[in-house]
Amino acid sequence: METVPGENFLQWAAEGGIGFDPRFPESRCLSFLPPREHARFWVLPPDPATWPYFAASLLNGLDQWASGLLWPRSGRWPDPAQSQSYNEGVRDVLLRGAGIPGGWAGAVRCGHDEEDALLAVLYAYLAFGWCVDDDVFFVPDHGRQLLQTDHHDVIHVQCASEERVQMLVDHMTKAGYELPVEPPDWTFKRPAWMDKLEWRG
Repeated sequence: METVPGENFLQWAAEGGIGFDPRFPESRCLSFLPPREHARFWVLPPDPATWPYFAASLLNGLDQWASGLLWPRSGRWPDPAQSQSYNEGVRDVLLRGAGIPGGWAGAVRCGHDEEDALLAVLYAYLAFGWCVDDDVFFVPDHGRQLLQTDHHDVIHVQCASEERVQMLVDHMTKAGYELPVEPPDWTFKRPAWMDKLEWRG
């Protein structure tokens, strides 16, 4: 794992057409610019023991990448000195084992050969995320897709085109993961693609 200062990451992302969604500037949610609707989400399987395979299936459905950058939505990784619960303590151990410096303000670059560490980071956020600051993004080096863990117990993937989204949907279906037909909870904004999915069904 290699640390990347926040300003350097955001500059790199901007050069690739990625930045904070201008429709919701305070959300610090990364998006392709201009924003587009080529995205889907998948709900976490019930058994946490399957989450590494689930996340790996999504990573394997992206365009081939040699490295990628992890970016916490808050802009700063958790500081173990500030942790106040057992869950946060376990999360901190997972992040430390994956090579994430506690309290680091910025992104972390990982190579494809560090996929186990990458999956450990994603797992920590899937297991213990409970608010927007606990969401984390993974941006492959090619910048053609964005993956985001979400505290609503889902993982989002944005793609540069609708055709590429459909390729990912097909890939995930073959891996055993269908798209959901309902939002995960009442606070989750229902996407337009979900209505089209129901209509086709």
